[in-house]
Amino acid sequence: MKYLAGLYLNNNQLRGMIPSALGNLKNLERLSLSGNQLTGTIPADLGNLSNLEKLWLYNNQLMGTIPAALGNLKNLERLILSGNQLTGTIPAALSNLKNLEYLWLDSNQLTGTIPADLINIRYLKY
Repeated sequence: MKYLAGLYLNNNQLRGMIPSALGNLKNLERLSLSGNQLTGTIPADLGNLSNLEKLWLYNNQLMGTIPAALGNLKNLERLILSGNQLTGTIPAALSNLKNLEYLWLDSNQLTGTIPADLINIRYLKY
C-alpha cells in the first residue's frame, strides 16, 4: 500500500489557514509549510500525526498559542516554528517529545518561562 510520507509546500506563497484535515495523514513523516503567508493558528489536529518526525512551519504569519497536542508526536525529531507571531507560553507537553533534537521557537511573541522538563529531553541539541 502506498502512502504519503512527506509533504513539502515551502516557499510557495500559500495563503490562508493550515487545514486541520492534514491531521488525517496518519503515515506522514515530514511536513514542511515554511516560507509561505499562512495565517491563523496551528491546528491541534496535527497532534494526531503519530509518525511525524519533522514539522517545519517557520516564516509564516501563524498566531495563537502552540497547541499542547503537539506533545503527542512521540517520533518528532524537529519542531521549527520560528518567525511567526505565536503568543502565550511554551506548552509543558512538549517535554513528552523524547526524540526531539531541534526545537526552534525564536522570532515569535512567546511569554512566560521555559518548561523545566524540557531539559530532560535526552536528544535535544538545539
